Amino acid sequence: MAFVTPSSLPSPVQQAFDHKILSTPVANYIHSACAVLKTLPKNAGPILRMRRYDPLAAAPVPLGDTGVTPPAQLLTAVNIDARPQLFGTWIGITESVTLNNSDPVLNSAARRLGDALRKTEDQLVRDCLLSSATTINCTSGVNGKELAVVKSFLIDLESEVAFC
Repeated sequence: MAFVTPSSLPSPVQQAFDHKILSTPVANYIHSACAVLKTLPKNAGPILRMRRYDPLAAAPVPLGDTGVTPPAQLLTAVNIDARPQLFGTWIGITESVTLNNSDPVLNSAARRLGDALRKTEDQLVRDCLLSSATTINCTSGVNGKELAVVKSFLIDLESEVAFC
C-alpha cells in the first residue's frame, strides 16, 4: 500500500486560502439609522397607506360642574400612499472544479450580495432623506449657535421622515 504524502497530492488540494488577507472592506451603512422602515403585510396589495393624525389643540379651560359639554375638535388625518419598488442583483457562478478545495465560492458570493443589498438600501434611504431635508447651515448657525441649527434640523427631519 502506497503512503499519501503532501508531495503526492495534486496542487489544488495543497492550496489553502487565507480570507484575512483577501477580505473585501465593507462600509458602515448609517443612513437607515434615522429612517423609519415599513413593510407590507403578507397577502397585501402593492400600496402601503400610512396615516398621520394632526395634533389637537390644547384644552386649558376646566370643565367645571355645569355639565356643559365642551365643543368638539375635528380630528384630521393625512394619508400618504407609497408603492414599494424592488431592487436586486445576482451573481452568475460558472466555476467548475475537478477537485474540492477550501475556497467557499458560494459563501463569498453570498457575502458580496449581502454587501450590495446593504449598499443599495443605504443609498436609497440617503436619497429619500436628502429629498426631504431643509437647508442645513453647519458653519456657525444662523444665530451663531450650532446646537440650535442641529436641533432645528432634527425636528424638521422627524416631521418629514414619514414622507419617505
